[in-house]
Amino acid sequence: MDGVNGSEIPDLIRSHLATDDAWLETAWQRTLAWLDKRFGRQPGMEAILFLIGIQSQGRGYQRKLKKERKQDLIMEGTYCAFETLGIYHRVGADAEGNWIWEPTLPYVPKLPLEQQEKLLRLAVVRYFEPYVNSAGPERSDSSGA
Repeated sequence: MDGVNGSEIPDLIRSHLATDDAWLETAWQRTLAWLDKRFGRQPGMEAILFLIGIQSQGRGYQRKLKKERKQDLIMEGTYCAFETLGIYHRVGADAEGNWIWEPTLPYVPKLPLEQQEKLLRLAVVRYFEPYVNSAGPERSDSSGA
């Protein structure tokens, strides 16, 4: 099955997907502009999720990370962003100090790509809202959001 029909989407996700597209595009562009100012370039979605994952771990950026660790940090950033929408929450940490995440819903449906992207953009916008709406950071030559 490529996706779900509207009746199979949990109300929480349906309400987020009902976010006005024009508002989301404006908020997304503001977030990208903030990231550009902060880091000197506009990162793509994977880089944004990587940054969120690094911040979530609280260990700072580590050079020469293995590909698997980078992928883990991207997933960490995804869960952390979705936490802002109430879709996932942290339930503890494993032996290595990595967060353990669980969905807040009985199931998280597989959505069509367009809806996945909208939900992810909204989650990233919500994650960065406190930073974007503050006085604004100085450009960082190192890491951290």
